[in-house]
Amino acid sequence: MKDYFKNSKVLVKINQGDTDTFLEMYRFYAPKLFRHIYYRVNSKETAEDLAQQVFVKVWQHLLEGGEIDNLRAFLYKITNNSIIDYYRKAERKNVAIDEEIERKLPPDTSTVDGIEKNMDLNYVKGVLFQLNDEQRKLLIWRYFDDLSIDQISKITEKSKNSIYVALHRALKELQNLIKKYENQ
Repeated sequence: MKDYFKNSKVLVKINQGDTDTFLEMYRFYAPKLFRHIYYRVNSKETAEDLAQQVFVKVWQHLLEGGEIDNLRAFLYKITNNSIIDYYRKAERKNVAIDEEIERKLPPDTSTVDGIEKNMDLNYVKGVLFQLNDEQRKLLIWRYFDDLSIDQISKITEKSKNSIYVALHRALKELQNLIKKYENQ
């Protein structure tokens, strides 16, 4: 389905403000953007609000005559800027997963695989949040959100080479943290 939105005819419809195509795009990308935001803020409600704001901003951009060349990169750029604005307003410096929400979510403990999966997810989250914000964002975009290097480059306004280098360093740091964690 994501290739559907790369189709130039679909992108033209979105740029023309076609509401049906916009709603299809919303239904496809809203859960992905929500998940991305949720990993970077501390509450489900905030993630829902910010995801909605992203689509409002995109719609306003289109109504003002703006065009979108790469839909996915554009959405994630608006999302990233919205998260930054949120933290500026809240004057928070640390990004963390809200433990209260984590406790309320029922773990899948009905099977051994479910227990292991839940433990692996918590382990990955714990290690990810030991990285700096920039490294964490790059890894989430690349491996959780499945964004290409080109899309990340457009979101961050950095060259593809610098993204490759930063991702390499982030992965190396992640490996070091995992080794350190396993040796404890």
